[in-house]
Amino acid sequence: MNWSLTSLKQNGLPLLVVTLVTGIGQLPVIAQVKLTPPPPVKLVQSSKQVDEEGLKEKAAQMMQLLTQEDYNQARTLLNRDLAVQLTSDQIGEIWSNLIEVTGPVKEIVSYRVIPSVNANIVVVETAFEDKTDDFVITFNQQGEIVGVDFPNVASIEEIAQIMVNSVAVNDFARARGYLHPSLKSEILPNRLQTAWQNIQRENGLFERIESIEVRPGSGVNAVDLVVVEAKFQKGIRKFFFIFDDNRRIVGINLAE
Repeated sequence: MNWSLTSLKQNGLPLLVVTLVTGIGQLPVIAQVKLTPPPPVKLVQSSKQVDEEGLKEKAAQMMQLLTQEDYNQARTLLNRDLAVQLTSDQIGEIWSNLIEVTGPVKEIVSYRVIPSVNANIVVVETAFEDKTDDFVITFNQQGEIVGVDFPNVASIEEIAQIMVNSVAVNDFARARGYLHPSLKSEILPNRLQTAWQNIQRENGLFERIESIEVRPGSGVNAVDLVVVEAKFQKGIRKFFFIFDDNRRIVGINLAE
């Protein structure tokens, strides 16, 4: 299961509408449509001086604590708003789920810093027992960790299902974890909490997921859409999730 330790303007929107400038088994494809991909994520060099060595050092500290399974100490490295929403047990569960699939970490191959306007990203190339993959650690401009993207081992159907079920049980930190790293500096768990409360205020309490439909993108745009029909007390609500080719959510909007 993929996971991450990961702006909504209060303008009356019932939930989250995001566009980036920048388990369930295999389900039948009900319909196929050509999707217009969102603009590519732009990781623009910040005009501020970036302390690359400092970011690498903090990323290395996080990776060491995770591999040592010291989840209490790892939690102290997170941005306060994120740490409030995320328990040490949750971090441990996600790490354990990952290691079950990949095998234990053998070595850290490299750290690479990608500066951008709203956040700085450290890509940690990691050799596991069974594969080599990347962690993506996202820092805000204050140098605080606002997201840790674990290697993706879930399907987009599973991710969409986890996203909806997580907000339904008020696990907003987990739900936020599937957003693209460039969104994480803007959207913290309390934003999702406010959005979900607005949805239920309008539609009544969430009851269950009715169906999940995958609409694959073409080979040209490599963008997939997942439509989740969710049953609320007052009726059905559709959730739309747009995924990039790395199975990260780059767009969400909620159908009326």
